[in-house]
Amino acid sequence: MKLLVKSCAVYTRKSTEEGLEQDFNTLDAQREACLSYIASQKAEGWTALPDLYDDGGYSGGNIERPALQKLLADIKAGKINTVVVYKIDRLTRSLMDFSKLVEIFDQYGVTFVSITQSFNTTTSMGRLTLNVLLSFAQFEREVIGERVRDKITASKKKGIWLGGHNPVGYERVNKCLIPKKDEIPFVIMLYERYIALGNVKNLVLELRKSNVVSPTWVSSKRKQHGGSSYSRGALYAILSNPVYIGKIRHKGQVYDGLHEGIIPQDLWDRAQAKLKENRACYSTQRKQNGLLTGKLFDHEGTLYSPMHTNKAGKCYRYYVSQNLLQYRSHPKGLLARLPASEIEDLVRKTIADQFIKPERIAEILGIEFVKNYDEIAHILAHREDINIDDVIRTTIQKIVISYDVLTITINSAMLTSALRQELHLSLPDVSTDFTFTTSYVASRSKNGAIMIDGIHENLSKSDPFNRPEHEVQNWIKGVAWRGMYFGGKTLGEIASAERTDSRYIARLINESLTII
Repeated sequence: MKLLVKSCAVYTRKSTEEGLEQDFNTLDAQREACLSYIASQKAEGWTALPDLYDDGGYSGGNIERPALQKLLADIKAGKINTVVVYKIDRLTRSLMDFSKLVEIFDQYGVTFVSITQSFNTTTSMGRLTLNVLLSFAQFEREVIGERVRDKITASKKKGIWLGGHNPVGYERVNKCLIPKKDEIPFVIMLYERYIALGNVKNLVLELRKSNVVSPTWVSSKRKQHGGSSYSRGALYAILSNPVYIGKIRHKGQVYDGLHEGIIPQDLWDRAQAKLKENRACYSTQRKQNGLLTGKLFDHEGTLYSPMHTNKAGKCYRYYVSQNLLQYRSHPKGLLARLPASEIEDLVRKTIADQFIKPERIAEILGIEFVKNYDEIAHILAHREDINIDDVIRTTIQKIVISYDVLTITINSAMLTSALRQELHLSLPDVSTDFTFTTSYVASRSKNGAIMIDGIHENLSKSDPFNRPEHEVQNWIKGVAWRGMYFGGKTLGEIASAERTDSRYIARLINESLTII
């Protein structure tokens, strides 16, 4: 009878890196014991694979380990028949994770062996034994975690720095934080400039313009970090860390530290007051809601995100292009920062106007005008009862802003559902999206504030073209640019001279050729 060969993979793990630098460490000991066991099963056709699956310095509390992921990939590739470990807790200490691993093993016909614990996973009793062992392994891990957390809490209360990445301005000597005299002026400068500039965003921009980068350092896993521009999160962490006034924070409590502070108390207090003021503005912004959050994009598909600024105690809300936030180039001529209240009011009015004409209601809901006239009449009679903000939040799929037009896409099915609930209507089901546009103009007030106004389709009495004023203005621009283009200038040259986008110029030139 031909012997069935079993390809065996040995998996080893150690929770910490301590001792791994030795010539013969615990991973080697685990592997040697497993290889001896595999050799004893040679008569059964067992053979050890040469690949190493060693996770040194990784916890057994999760499965996000490089060697374990490599092991699972090889199992799925059909390279492994049997997984061999020294003890079951080397594979995992979590019952939930083990159930996932067993499911994968069963799916690909892989058996699992722990050489110091005898059981057979193919029987119900073997699985019960395995679960009992894992329960104890998980219990042991949780008890160890509780001990560590209790020790950390006791140490923090005594003001002891327990390690981690050293804060900027400090170095660690004999497990104690010692101020670095050459970095203290930099930390003080960050606090002073934050107070002067008023927000972290401006501080980020100033540091990037000055090419200021974070200090480099090497982790315990020998990976180099730092040397990059300061992010907003990193600066928030520095500005709110009480370690700079000689204190230690732990779980919302602040304790006197054993180290020396490097920031004067009055400077710290002013910075915290500014942070608190900005947080209050952000909280106000959240309460006022970002009505168009996640829905507003430019014509190139870039998202506008809700932001705010605080001036003289008043909060101003905006929708800001991710191009601006990520320091990327933005389409010329298109606003990168939109005043939130005005763009929201424009969308509100545009949506409300869709419920004025009965034909429009039928069109946007995707229903037949005659057949559903009673429902349409009911909507017209109770249009003031419709919560426009709820309609925007729940039914608008996308709003695209271009140079002078908003394109709004509504999910008709969701709008139908909303009207059923609010007006107690019986409307037929639909499964379409409806897209429409509205024109707008952007201008600046005398004090420089951006204003956005919708363009009503009322015709100017003095307009000889019998067209809306904004169409005539665009036509005049298109004719002028058309003359430049046919005169030999490229679209890029015209765009550069006019400080706008070449695609906008091309569109108006094309429209000037077709307008009647």
